[in-house]
Amino acid sequence: MTATYVSCACNRVPHSADWGKNGLVCFAVCHGVAIYDPFISKIGKITNTLHRHKERINTVRWIKRAQSKPESELLSSSVDGTAIVWSKLHESFESSSVIEVGDIVTFSNSLYLTDYDCQNDRVFPTLLICTGSVKGDLKIWLRDTDGDIKCLQTLIFGGKLPIEACFTLLPNTNLPLLAVAIENSTIELYVTNSNVIEELHFIRVQVLVGHEDWVRCMDFNCDTDNSVLLASGSQDAMIRLWKICANDTKYLNNELHQKEQVFIVGSTQYNVTLESVLYGHEGWVYGIHWYPFQLNDKNRMLRLLSCSLDKSMIIWEPDEITGIWSEKVRVGEVGGNLMGFYGCKFSHNGLNILAHGYQGSFHIWEYSDTIKNWIPKSVPSGHFAEVVDLCWDPNGRFLITASADQTTRIHAPWKNGTTEFWHEIGRPQVHGYDISCLVMLTPYMFASGAEEKVVRIFTAPTTFKNCLMKIANVDDFKNVVADSAAVPALGLTNKATFNDIKTEEIEINSFKNEDYIPPTEEELMQYTLWPELQKLYGHGYEIFSITARHDGLLLATACKSTSQEHSAILLWNTNTWAQIQKLVSHQLTVTQMEFSPSDKYLVSVSRDRRWTLFECKDDTMYTLIATSKKDSLHTRIIWCCSWTHDSSFFATGSRDGKIGVWNPNFTADRIVPTTSLDVKHSVTALVFSSQNISEHLYVLAIGFETGYIEIQKLKIFADSCEWERHIVYDSSKAHHLTVKRLKFRPQKKYSNILQLASCGCDHTVKIYDIDIFKLKDL
Repeated sequence: MTATYVSCACNRVPHSADWGKNGLVCFAVCHGVAIYDPFISKIGKITNTLHRHKERINTVRWIKRAQSKPESELLSSSVDGTAIVWSKLHESFESSSVIEVGDIVTFSNSLYLTDYDCQNDRVFPTLLICTGSVKGDLKIWLRDTDGDIKCLQTLIFGGKLPIEACFTLLPNTNLPLLAVAIENSTIELYVTNSNVIEELHFIRVQVLVGHEDWVRCMDFNCDTDNSVLLASGSQDAMIRLWKICANDTKYLNNELHQKEQVFIVGSTQYNVTLESVLYGHEGWVYGIHWYPFQLNDKNRMLRLLSCSLDKSMIIWEPDEITGIWSEKVRVGEVGGNLMGFYGCKFSHNGLNILAHGYQGSFHIWEYSDTIKNWIPKSVPSGHFAEVVDLCWDPNGRFLITASADQTTRIHAPWKNGTTEFWHEIGRPQVHGYDISCLVMLTPYMFASGAEEKVVRIFTAPTTFKNCLMKIANVDDFKNVVADSAAVPALGLTNKATFNDIKTEEIEINSFKNEDYIPPTEEELMQYTLWPELQKLYGHGYEIFSITARHDGLLLATACKSTSQEHSAILLWNTNTWAQIQKLVSHQLTVTQMEFSPSDKYLVSVSRDRRWTLFECKDDTMYTLIATSKKDSLHTRIIWCCSWTHDSSFFATGSRDGKIGVWNPNFTADRIVPTTSLDVKHSVTALVFSSQNISEHLYVLAIGFETGYIEIQKLKIFADSCEWERHIVYDSSKAHHLTVKRLKFRPQKKYSNILQLASCGCDHTVKIYDIDIFKLKDL
């Protein structure tokens, strides 16, 4: 089982993403770290997810090497009070050193004191690390060649909080220089006099004053004339460039001589001068990054990238004649739903610029030699809060997900050659409430429930039709109600919109599938809404679970409840949108419901520790035929249920770690499971494969509260049952928080690969490939 698709968003904190010389982007996702390769296919692909932290990650940075060599280590720090060094070992990243800081780590940075050979994975280079915490101190750590960590020094700032820090080497030396931004809007410089690593001790040598608010970002750059440039960005919307020179005499006869600051290290005098003040942003400056590309040993292009909460990124360059810094390029957003940018990075070749924003989305602009300008580029995207539900299109052509970030999103594949790549192609609902559940009714209609008492029905517009035609070569839309949709100001309803000029039909053969370019983040936010078709009223509390018959004729909904009256399941006719039945059985909230593939049965599970089975007696009316007792198998909340592909059995999973498999044809008053499995961990999601693999064999995917996913093979004979664990995926390969939903992709024809979609509280959506030939080997 391999993850072919990972969808997730960056944490909404500064310095939570970095683009390395190795061409890879690392970024924080909830409690984990994702590695993204932007140069796979057209939009790149998330290749790895790393997990060891227990709380939200605040900063992720590649550990930079000298002479622009590609990085093979990264540093992450977290609210859980730890910082972790991840090293690339055997083509994957593993946790090599864990720093126990003890308090919430707000930032971290690092500097190699020795270089290393990438081929030697047993000897680590000497690494200097600094961590800042909410306690108000800054600790300096040393990682030795064995990977062991020890604390060298703790810097105290007199009750003031350190905001950010960064390292570099003093000009013409191997001595580390540390810049620390303090709560009083100043930058303190620290140096050490010793070249002996074990005797490193930092002392404050200078204080840089000028900013009028907190300094949120800093970056060092080695200049060409034996000097170092420090760029600092602040909440005062200003960027200041500080020049640190060794024995610099060019200002002696200059009026700026009076403003330079001096400090001495050993026998060398260093001068600090304010090189320039850059003003162009209208909001807090959160990100700053020097151009990484070095032309040769003596020439380095001076170019600075900055981003702000004003939704813009600016590239600054000095004039070749006067040396005055000015704005050369500005990109970003005007209007829209963005909340500004939290960080920005140049790519390793300087031809791409990346920003990440409040909603976790990436924005990449690429320089085009053809038009001599920067153009937006498609990027991976995902939910920025826990993903609570997902559902496949009945034909398996796309996946739709719902999240507490108040959006639903559509993910679809397209083929580039023989390889299938996935991307978000639509955002049909952007709501004012956290969305809790959804279900597909027909191939182009879905229903969703949120933390409100209303069930909303959406139908696909022409814009989605055209998009899906490009990647799936389908033209089976009927009764498209609108060209697109828009949300009015102060409204929650997606209103249908119509173009004045009739949309021209796209010929299916007039394009190539390989030419398809996925939508950018801006296009997803503004042009991919679905119009709302209907609202259903009837529940007294927030909608919690929802399901639909496979023929699309009935919709079943349930809400949060503490009484039998409100725990009822409502059945709706999807032709008239009228409530046709009220199924009363449970005492507490119904956590999940599912119709059997034959649509003969409806099973529901609840917080009252019971499951209930209804049978269809005529076309649409269901009758209660069985319900479990509280002590029959499950002793805790039953979270999930699922039917086998042939409607012969259904499974239930509970917080007590037990899974029961039940036969719906009960012949006695005593209701007992056909077989059960005790997995010892809280079961939060499970699903049977919808494909018939072989006789008597059922494949069951199980999701746990720990984030693990397990695939079990179950063989049911007339007089016996056999369980066999096929594979278990841990928190790095599956999820690192609770798995909320699992669904197998519907397949109209036999395939050698099963595709399983999963979502969880760690903000991620994943799709895995499972080899059927390996499943058959019992």
